[in-house]
Amino acid sequence: MIRFFSLLCLLIILPATLHGQETVSVANSPLSRAIGQVLSQHPTRTLGMLTVVTGEQSTDELLAEIYHRHGLQPLWLIRKQPNPKAQILLRILSQSDQDGLNPDNYKVARLLTLWNAQNPLLLAELDVLLTLALGRYVADMREGSAEPCLLDPKLFASARDRRVDLGQVIKVALQKDDLGTYLRSQAPAHFAYQGLRRQLARFRIYAKQGGWPVIGAGPVIKPGMSDPRLPLIARRLHITGELAPDLAPGSRYQGELVAAVKRFQGHYLLDQDGIIGKKTLAAMNIPPSGLIRKIILNMERWRWLPHHLAGRRLFVNIAGFRLTGARDERVEITMPVIVGKKYHETPVFTGSLRYLVINPYWNIPDSIAEKEIIPAMQRDPGYLRKHHIRIFKGWAENAPEIDPRDIDWQTIGKGIRRYRLRQDPGQDNALGRIKFILPNHNNIYLHDTPARGLFRRTSRDFSHGCIRVSRPLALAEYVLQENRKRIGKKEIKKLIASGKNTTVLLDTPMPVHILYRTVRVDRTSGEIYFYSDIYGRDALLARALFARKPLSRCLYPPQ
Repeated sequence: MIRFFSLLCLLIILPATLHGQETVSVANSPLSRAIGQVLSQHPTRTLGMLTVVTGEQSTDELLAEIYHRHGLQPLWLIRKQPNPKAQILLRILSQSDQDGLNPDNYKVARLLTLWNAQNPLLLAELDVLLTLALGRYVADMREGSAEPCLLDPKLFASARDRRVDLGQVIKVALQKDDLGTYLRSQAPAHFAYQGLRRQLARFRIYAKQGGWPVIGAGPVIKPGMSDPRLPLIARRLHITGELAPDLAPGSRYQGELVAAVKRFQGHYLLDQDGIIGKKTLAAMNIPPSGLIRKIILNMERWRWLPHHLAGRRLFVNIAGFRLTGARDERVEITMPVIVGKKYHETPVFTGSLRYLVINPYWNIPDSIAEKEIIPAMQRDPGYLRKHHIRIFKGWAENAPEIDPRDIDWQTIGKGIRRYRLRQDPGQDNALGRIKFILPNHNNIYLHDTPARGLFRRTSRDFSHGCIRVSRPLALAEYVLQENRKRIGKKEIKKLIASGKNTTVLLDTPMPVHILYRTVRVDRTSGEIYFYSDIYGRDALLARALFARKPLSRCLYPPQ
């Protein structure tokens, strides 16, 4: 991701009278000569503000062009003092931790050291550093601050669905009368991000106050039992609000304390049975610092998406096993889902739901045919017939059907890939009665399933990558409700009852965001929910987000 290249290219054409100072052809003042000296010394490296992935030299050359075009006059100083915009910028950079960003990345400590300098060389450093910090901050807020080269493109690159014209953004910023309002507006505006921002402040208060007590290991605690750890458990729940502060535990685990534990378990996607076992204790013992880290990681993920999420759209949170349909900021439908298991991980991407298939066929992927169908046929030669699966000689549409008895299932192995196995529509079809198609190169779609019992599980990573929905009829009605020709639940049921394979187009494709969010704040209650990192992606993102900067190996080849 090239952050500063386009930024600086467009800044070259900044008006010559920026900040009301006329551009001059020759700059001979001590401050102008000092700015020239700073620019000649590879400032992105010497000032420690590495902001691009294409090498510092191009950035330095373009930065020099900006200042030379401005007659080597400062952009942020008036009469050798930081101007009002510089003061606003410094304040916002100092408060960037409120958005989970690191003020050190914007050299706030160095800016403060230089703030009252009188030496021309130090003032020149201050001005150039403010310019670089402004661009770095806007880039981080608009695109995310993780080191792009440390992100696995298969897991993270597809999550970014836009690029920001940073040159235009910074040009506007330097001309804005109210720079503070403009810079604060760079953050995502929707509740999902702003809710996390508020919770980040809340959990930092917990950390500042010392957090909560560590609860020791011991036997499982069930309702009605006594245990010496109950006062510590009650204290833990008092702090985060699951248990009212005026309620003290008795000698037995019962009543309000059991109810509070169930509320806590709900906040961590644990079985809400009130039983305090290893998983519940482990969640209670996560320190505030660990939860703060998870909140920051998820704020970063939201910065990759459009900052204004208007209109109707679907969200699928892989880690939360949850689908949500929303119009602007209002949730209109929600339901549990099943996602891909480990090694069949559901990918993160944004697509458009374009049509539904009623009574779908299931064309069985080669990997499933090889690893699951062949062993099943070896155990039971009637398996295909019992499950209404037919086999065709190739993947062409008009490929002839063949008799399964003509295949040696004991030796076929990878040769099965020459054939197409297709399950007919019906109540036992693996895709259920409705399939929701959002064309994408991963061949991921949403669908019904006959395995309804799996939705009763708390953790639901069972699929081969596609997303199984718990209320397919309700989802179909929801996505079709604004079609010009009304197709409601009654009409959908008729199509299902016909048994015919039918395609239903959406008049207007609906955006679908397949997300990986390990923290969520509820729009209605404001409560926060923490989910397990089922694919280990938090750790991978943390490596890129918290990489030590500016010493990143992303920018310079080994010497």
